[in-house]
Parts: sequence; C-alpha cells; structure tokens
Amino acid sequence: MRIGVPAVCLLAVVAGVTAAACGKRGAPIPPNVRIPAAVDKIEAIRLGNDVYVTFTLPVTNIDKSIPIDIQRVEVYGYTGTMPPGAARFAEAGSIITTIPVVAPPKTDADAAPLPPPDPSAGALPGTAVTIVDTLTQDELIQGRVLVDPRRPEPIAPVAEVSQPTVLRRFYLALPVSIRGRFGPPGMQAELALTALPDPPSDVRARYDASAIALTWEPSGGLLGFLLDRPLPPESTPFIGSVQTPAAGGAQPAPDAAVPSGPTTYNVYRELGLDPLELPLAGGRPPWTTPLPMPINPMGLAATSTTDELQLHRQRCYTVRAQRGALMSEPSSRACFTPIDIFPPVAPGGLAAVASEGGISLIWEPNNEPDLDGYLILRREPGDATLRQLTPTPVKDARYRDTDVQSGQRYIYSVVAVDTHVPLPNVSVESEQVEETAR
Repeated sequence: MRIGVPAVCLLAVVAGVTAAACGKRGAPIPPNVRIPAAVDKIEAIRLGNDVYVTFTLPVTNIDKSIPIDIQRVEVYGYTGTMPPGAARFAEAGSIITTIPVVAPPKTDADAAPLPPPDPSAGALPGTAVTIVDTLTQDELIQGRVLVDPRRPEPIAPVAEVSQPTVLRRFYLALPVSIRGRFGPPGMQAELALTALPDPPSDVRARYDASAIALTWEPSGGLLGFLLDRPLPPESTPFIGSVQTPAAGGAQPAPDAAVPSGPTTYNVYRELGLDPLELPLAGGRPPWTTPLPMPINPMGLAATSTTDELQLHRQRCYTVRAQRGALMSEPSSRACFTPIDIFPPVAPGGLAAVASEGGISLIWEPNNEPDLDGYLILRREPGDATLRQLTPTPVKDARYRDTDVQSGQRYIYSVVAVDTHVPLPNVSVESEQVEETAR
C-alpha cells in the first residue's frame, strides 16, 4: 500500500503528539522517609534514688507516613548543670535501657482478629511505657562535658554569666528504625538532684475489726520535727530594739541544694499475690513498671493515717517524706497478714413467748458483713450448763423450740457466729430469758 505525502505528515504529527503526551512530567512526588518520628511526650518523676521515666512511643514516621518503621527506642540519661546539645546527647550521656518495639498485627477486614503480640517481645507503637533509672554515685556527679574543637577560644574575657549551681538529671528517648537509622531528638525530661529528706523510721501497723492504723516517726527524728515547724515570733524586750533591713538590702539567698517547704508524708501499700489471679507468663516486662502511687491523695502533715481492712492477704507498708517536689527513700517495710480474730457482737433484745406446742424466740439481727448465723443455747431444769440446741447456725433472727415438755421451765441464750474458717468466731452470749412451756 502506498501512502501519500499528506498521510505521512499526519502520522508524524500524531506520533509527535503521542510522544509528547507520554513524556509529560507531573508534580514531583517526594519519597517516603522511613525514619521514625521523635518522642514528643516524656516525663521524669523521682522517688528517692529511683527515677521513673514515662514517655509515649511514636506511631508515624517523620513525614507522618504509616506504618512506622521502628525497631527499638534507646533511653539516655545525663547529669549536669546544663543539658548537652540534642544532636550530641547520646554521645555525652549514657544509655539507660533499650525498649524493643513490635509492629501491630496486620488484620484483614474479613478475617478474624489476630491475638495481640506477646508483651515480652516488645511494646506497641503509641503505647505509654515507663522505665526506672536507679541513680548511682556516678550518676549524681557532673557528666561528660563536650567541647567543640571548631569553636575558637575567646580573645578577650567575657562578662560572667550566672550558671545553675544545682546538678540536674536529663533524659532523652531516641527511636531507631529497622535499618538502624536514628529518629530526630524530641523533648527532654529533667529534674533537680537536690538533697533528699531523711526517710521516716519505725513504721508500725495495728488493726481492728474496721480499719488498719499506721504510725511512724517523723523525718529526721525529733530534731527534724522541731526544725520543720517555725517558732512563733518572740516579743522584743525594749521598744525600738528591732532593726528593720534597709530598703533594697540584700536578703540571704536560700540554699538551692535543700528542698523548700514543710515536710509531708506519703504512704505506699504493696499487696501480696492474689491467689485467684493468674501470674503473668514470663513476668512483667521492665518497660511496664508502674509508678508507685500512695494511698493518701494528698501529702500528710501528721505522722499517722488509716487504711481499709482486707483480711487474709499479706500487705506491706512504706512511708516516704516529701519536701517540695522531692521524696525521700522509702522507710523500712512493715509487713503483716490481717487475720479475722474479731467475733460478732452479742445478739440483743432476746425475748421468749410460749404457745401451744413450743416456745418462740426472737432477737435483734446482727449487721456484720461476714455473719453466718446464730446458735441457740438452752438450759433445762436441773442442768447448770447451757447446751447447744441447734446443730448448725440459724440464718434468721428467730427460732421456735418444739422439743419441750408442758409445764417445764427453760432458759435460753443466743450467740452469733461468722464465716471464718476453719473455726468461726463466736460472740459472747446474749442475755438469758426464761419461759415455761404450755
């Protein structure tokens, strides 16, 4: 087939347009940056020489893309008056712990949900984790100070700039991708390493049928108790002998190494294992350590408090002294297991009424939560001892005795029993009543 010149030109034009359309470039698409985002929420709380560092794992990469490319999070600590630069924090500080991070299970919309991953394998993105940094002597002194060799030495002396004198502890969490690439540094947590109050001593516990009473000696003993409470102002012996400081005069600066404020106390309770609760397989991962919470909602000014009673489960109590935002080391532990040794109260208002075929008894019911019932005691004529009439406890506060002989006089009493095993606690006897059977 022969093609003319105009047809050839038309084909060339169409081919050119097609080629131009295939080679057209659109807006550039940025590549996915597979680096985890920074940790933007972190907090440090000091209890004695234990620092609880809590932060939230990131859920996206630095470009907000998902799923996040993360393998672990490394937590670093540094002690100094000033924090090192964020870019060189890991170089100046020391690594405290490494938290492995596992990817959430991928599920199909139509498939059955998969079980959650093993907690011991790692933490999930987006979860809050808590680790404990136990401060040693090496962590209570100035850490490594980095010097930039590219910075020239000052030629002329510069004016002195006031620097903090109290050492501080700084924390930074750095996420790491699967390929080992560090994410950007995020927020830092910090706290002052000021002197701790003395822990309380001689924690004692006693309990009765309603509550547990706790007492302890004050922080620093009697001297600490007296120094912690300001003395009332004394009257001056002569008029005009009091000298007021000149206006604008320098006042003594408080010692920044000593926490300010009155001493208060926080009480902590540790319960023994619940026999009905299954223990965690493999134990609790170290990054899920809970922050100890006191049983008192606010600091206690007194050196005593009470706690609710829970029987037959071991419990240990410790007390920490608090000044300002700092808490002391815990006191010695006071451990015990409360046992039910408290019988019910004696039933009251016992009355007896005789009728044909028996004698009816009625009394006021007890209100103990562990009450099991009542035992009826009876003494017959010629017998000097009250004997148990009912083999098992009676649940209601009434009873009819039909095992009687007409014309005989009987003496009754009632005792209350609880559910304690193996032997119940028994109350004292109620008042005795007498009645003659018809």
